[in-house]
Amino acid sequence: MMFNEKIKPPLVLTLICIITCGLLVAAYQATYVDNTGVITEKLESGLTELYGSADGFEMLKNDDGSVLTYDGVDSVISDGTNTAFEITANGYSTGGLHVLVGIDTNGGVSGISILTIGETPGLGTRVQEESFLNQFKGVTKEMTASEEDSGPVKERSVWGTRQKINELSFYNEALGDSGSGFTLDAVSGATFSSKGMYSAVKTALNAYDEMNREEGEDNG
Repeated sequence: MMFNEKIKPPLVLTLICIITCGLLVAAYQATYVDNTGVITEKLESGLTELYGSADGFEMLKNDDGSVLTYDGVDSVISDGTNTAFEITANGYSTGGLHVLVGIDTNGGVSGISILTIGETPGLGTRVQEESFLNQFKGVTKEMTASEEDSGPVKERSVWGTRQKINELSFYNEALGDSGSGFTLDAVSGATFSSKGMYSAVKTALNAYDEMNREEGEDNG
């Protein structure tokens, strides 16, 4: 009996330490953002998904050597033509969306790569499906000029079919022709995650616009 009383407290303490360390490691991995100016394997994978290769891309820096950032943007990566913005946005979970948003030379979204996602499995995680992400392709800053943080929202209950992908493509083409703006087509049951992704897109478009204005001032 005395043996159990002696061994139990340190054993319980050891278990508590192990569990706490595990939680700290998980939290670190979920929230860590590289700030060294080095393109990590995760970022390389995202660039390859967006552009077919990560060759020639560099993380842009300020004059003092620090990583170039903008409001809501963790880093900016460019090969001189293509530009990708690394963004950590809140969905249903705080910092639940870690993405790369590619912007083309016309100022429109060329694609989105999901680096990590910490949203609710089966609901919020569906924002990484091709059929949802495709609606953002070609979207420009002017099309997201709504004063509302989330923009107009509508929901569809079914995602993932080829028919839906084609419908989204047609819908975006119509928006581009009319210049009428962008309506977020949210995943049913995952409005917070959908709005979070839209927020990441707006952040990238605003940063791209600001970067171009800064370059224009420097050249002027």
